[in-house]
Amino acid sequence: MNPQLTVLMAVRNGGSFLPAAVESILHQTYLDFRFLVVDDASTDQTRERLRDYASKDPRLELLCLEQNVGQTAALNIGLKRAQSPWIARMDADDYSHPSRLMEQMRALERNPGVGCIGTAIWEFRQDPNVVERITARPADPEAIGRAVLHGSGMIHGSIVVSREALLGCGAYDERYRYASDRDMFFRLLRKTRGMNLQEPLLGVRRHAAQDSFSRVAADEYVDLFERQLAGDGYSPQERRILRRSLATSHLFRARCSRKHGDYSGWMADQTRALKISPRTWTRNALAALAGPALSARLQAMKKKEFWK
Repeated sequence: MNPQLTVLMAVRNGGSFLPAAVESILHQTYLDFRFLVVDDASTDQTRERLRDYASKDPRLELLCLEQNVGQTAALNIGLKRAQSPWIARMDADDYSHPSRLMEQMRALERNPGVGCIGTAIWEFRQDPNVVERITARPADPEAIGRAVLHGSGMIHGSIVVSREALLGCGAYDERYRYASDRDMFFRLLRKTRGMNLQEPLLGVRRHAAQDSFSRVAADEYVDLFERQLAGDGYSPQERRILRRSLATSHLFRARCSRKHGDYSGWMADQTRALKISPRTWTRNALAALAGPALSARLQAMKKKEFWK
């Protein structure tokens, strides 16, 4: 009998972080799942480690790609291979609380109209038991829908999602490496309702190898919000939020340019951000000039405004 849930992981060169991530899934209190790991042409010991796990636990299935296609394409390959009605995401450097899948599947049973459920997360560096910060997203579908316009409605690595709904919205857009999750949520949450548990059930590891704050990521965020603004179906208020999100993406790219000594690129994005949303640009400038306490307060005000 096919399980109700497939935990989907795409990995390339998982390194020393992989065992903690894999074992956190294999030790879940929820048992009715299949663990599908797509190895994206790893060149280290990832494949051998995964084969060893699969030999000991039949729930783990290893799908090996001989050419590196990138995480977004690897997730689409795994999604097509899976057969269960529900898909849980898991990254190869994160850590799932033992009760994560149980809590999410129970919540889905209690809320039959929900097609995607995420959780709060905690951040850690080496030891998953040493919590650096806890982050939550809005709980109810309406607030999630508004927060998605800012790119922060749900935490992708924490979700359990209807496979039918995810395939129905077009799955992951392979033109994006870093913004594929934000792009997917724009489409998915037009077709199904989202929900976030407020308990932190996923540990997100922070480490030096992560590059989600790169210039390529910034380019993708700018492109994503430009495409959303060029589309239809948004109210005037929603379009204002999208403009603020686009301005924030330009400011993010400006910081990346300055970090690499590209001062003409920094000026160009600062100018675009000011033109798109003077309010966002001013708030960002004040935060840059302010001390840590005032900067944190401004960021909290911004978050509260986007979630209203």
